[in-house]
Amino acid sequence: MKLLFCLLLTFSVFSQEKQRISGVIKDAKTKEVIPGANVYLEGTTIGTQADSLGHFTLRNIVRGRYQLVGSFVGYKPAFQFIDINSQPKEYIILLEEDNQTLAEVRVVAGRDKDWEKGLRKFERAFLGDSYNKKEVRLLNKEVLNFEEEEGRFLATAIAPLVIENLSLGYRVTYTLDRLEQTKDLTSFRGLGRYEFLPSTDVKQQNRWKENRKEAYLGSLSHFLKAMVENRLEAEGFNAYLLKPGVQQIGRKGYFYDISTNRHFPFQPTEVIKPYQDLLVLDTQNAIELVYNQRRVSRPIFVDAPYPYTVLIPKGRVLLSQTGNLMDPFSLEMRGDMGRIGMAELLPLDYTP
Repeated sequence: MKLLFCLLLTFSVFSQEKQRISGVIKDAKTKEVIPGANVYLEGTTIGTQADSLGHFTLRNIVRGRYQLVGSFVGYKPAFQFIDINSQPKEYIILLEEDNQTLAEVRVVAGRDKDWEKGLRKFERAFLGDSYNKKEVRLLNKEVLNFEEEEGRFLATAIAPLVIENLSLGYRVTYTLDRLEQTKDLTSFRGLGRYEFLPSTDVKQQNRWKENRKEAYLGSLSHFLKAMVENRLEAEGFNAYLLKPGVQQIGRKGYFYDISTNRHFPFQPTEVIKPYQDLLVLDTQNAIELVYNQRRVSRPIFVDAPYPYTVLIPKGRVLLSQTGNLMDPFSLEMRGDMGRIGMAELLPLDYTP
């Protein structure tokens, strides 16, 4: 038993060993370096600015697969998937000039009523349904543009969005690809960089710590990590695979009653499989789940008064070795997880 414990402890420490990467960022056409360019790992707090020679170094990276992103004003963001292992690596990031002129990327004053209506719809879809408007602010909303036709709402941005989150203690710079909303589904995709806000005192630090933990528990990130680690029940999740064709949320019998022929139990090891250097969620069945450590006032099922979610695979669902979803559009979320927006999302490198 002692030997087994030592081996497990050694593996745990080894797997969490921090690495670093370095490189240079250049203009794709002229090959001249770009001093001051931003370089970061997408969706994390790990980032820096290139020095006067265009060089950069990122440190304290846990092994795994990431998107390395470079960005600078007047250029299109560039990203590449990279694998962090025990060997430090050198990378070259090439940025292409953006065809948009400075005249196009300008502050637009006097937006009309339709734009204001679109902004309110965007904030609910992007930031979430229940965020604190006094603590979560979109600082440059004027860069947004909206379109709406035939029941489809589309939002784009001509510059990265900047979100100040005083609830979780982050400043997020988000390069929005697009946000789409229909009657049944809201989805958005982009490149996000998290930066810690400076705290004023220990009380605020502790408040942010508690709020981050509360946001993590019961989230999609929490669920996927529990799946990868085969710890669903230990982490407070009850999950079933729905029978084909049964994807609609509704009050049909009891959640835990498999005799309804609506769903059936499964083990994470049955559906989480290796795929190259990643993992794949190897099922086309939707997953319905509850997080039984938090109660809700209006539950879907009387025997499960908890947050309820249905996850629907859309093609191949790839995960990192730590359980991070590689493509947010590959998994449709309905129910409680589907109502969570940027105001409650944590960086990928967050650990509770």
